[in-house]
Amino acid sequence: MTVTQENAEALAARIVRARARLAEAAATADLRGIAASLDDLEHAYGQARELGVEIARPSTDREETRP
Repeated sequence: MTVTQENAEALAARIVRARARLAEAAATADLRGIAASLDDLEHAYGQARELGVEIARPSTDREETRP
């Protein structure tokens, strides 16, 4: 399968959404939400690996404040 820029962007957007859902679920201790978000992330990251799409790491406050 040939990866188009549009497909790569859609996959990256899916990962960003899943990361946001995971953060929200973790903040509210929603165990089902955490499990579903992790499943979605694993699947999306697997697709990215298979297709050779590089996904940027999310920035966090911790990383930004490191010396």
